[in-house]
Amino acid sequence: MWVSGCGYNWCHDANFSAYRPEGAGGNIIMIIRSPAQITLNNQVYYTKSNSVIVYRQRSPHIYASHNAPFVNDWVRFQLNDEDWAFLDSIGIQFDTLMEYEDVYELSQLVKIISAESHSSNKNSIESMSFLLRLLFLKLSDYANKKPVSFTHLTKKLTVLRNDIYSNPQQEWSIDNICKNLDISPSYLQHKYAQLFGNTIKDDIITSRLEYSKYLLTGTDHTVSKISHMVGYENDVHFMYMFKKKTGLTPTQYRNSTSTHQE
Repeated sequence: MWVSGCGYNWCHDANFSAYRPEGAGGNIIMIIRSPAQITLNNQVYYTKSNSVIVYRQRSPHIYASHNAPFVNDWVRFQLNDEDWAFLDSIGIQFDTLMEYEDVYELSQLVKIISAESHSSNKNSIESMSFLLRLLFLKLSDYANKKPVSFTHLTKKLTVLRNDIYSNPQQEWSIDNICKNLDISPSYLQHKYAQLFGNTIKDDIITSRLEYSKYLLTGTDHTVSKISHMVGYENDVHFMYMFKKKTGLTPTQYRNSTSTHQE
């Protein structure tokens, strides 16, 4: 397996649509983390979130946001005969909409692949191939495992987490979240960390910084405008947090990233 492109946490507005009747230059696995309208085999589907499609090379890509910003992760890849046999052996279906309760593990693997693609590691190509293989094994596990019995609160927290990553610019107040869920702040923090391995504050920061990276590399907006677009009222706070988490200022990050994809 050879990775030829990838993107993590790509965010588009609520009017986004894609129409690529000849595909996008390779096989692609796409993880959709927001409500979407998707056309497959001349049939239109509506999905709330947490969906996966594995497109064959030259299969039409026809999808759009649906009443919300469109958020997705994707990996473009090439396969040899042995790879095709492997995917067939673990039951990977192409050009099929697959929906799940949560796609967090899959999304995090794409995040690691994306980071590896921008690294200078001498084994990055082999590492990405290994990670892509692991991604498909995880997808096979998702497709074949028995449905999990989610509690009412777990479902709400899963939706909340997806909303945080889909709408990083929103004012995420812990007090308001607790009121909406009718739980205490301490219980929210405990259950959230237990379910996802991160604190809710960390996820809010991560979602904002990942969106800001996309805006820094994909637009010409000023750093000040981007800081407001991702939910920071104070430019200085945004720049401080960005450098704390990435080791670079927003301007340094923009200048260091010369490869723009999709």
